[in-house]
Amino acid sequence: MNQEVFADAINAIHITGNLVRIDLMTLQPHLKSDNGQPVYDSSRRIIMPLDGFIQSFGIQENFVKQLIEAGVLQKTDEVATESTKQEK
Repeated sequence: MNQEVFADAINAIHITGNLVRIDLMTLQPHLKSDNGQPVYDSSRRIIMPLDGFIQSFGIQENFVKQLIEAGVLQKTDEVATESTKQEK
């Protein structure tokens, strides 16, 4: 491996035919929006076949399970979290 890419998050995922395009975004700390919020910039794109995307999702899912088992992350009830947000 000779090149690293950093991203703060995924901005969007698009599927076109058999290809998945994953747009990565990075925080631009020196920029602020009109209301003072941080500005994110779509910085890179990963393009991979749909099969590779599904396989990589499985790897990520297994890794998250390992983090939960190790106590690094806590599992949350997404349904309860969503209903709490809607009540506010």
